[in-house]
Amino acid sequence: MEKDEKLRYVAGILLIISAITHNLQLFVHGFSSHQIGAALYGAIYGILGILLIKFKESKIILLICIVFPTIGGILGVSRFMLMLNEENVINYFIVFHVIVDIIVVPICIYLFLKLRKKE
Repeated sequence: MEKDEKLRYVAGILLIISAITHNLQLFVHGFSSHQIGAALYGAIYGILGILLIKFKESKIILLICIVFPTIGGILGVSRFMLMLNEENVINYFIVFHVIVDIIVVPICIYLFLKLRKKE
């Protein structure tokens, strides 16, 4: 298995794991509106993770895998800060999700640039 394929699997599997943990946090932190929104966003991550692994030559999927986790990371950091300031609660799920976003986005940018260069 070549390096690019391994990176694609790492990003895809991290997105799928993130999807699972996005939904698990409902049972830990409750079913408030922002938790439900995070769970729905997590479902998108799961779909993206599967598509990223399945469609290896799709630049569109790579672009979406760059945009959504970037937005998710920004929303996650702002949500973390809001929860910390208002509720004085540390949600470790958010920390994990932001770390996943920080790993997935550069991998997908690298794969996108590599795929674009190849054509």
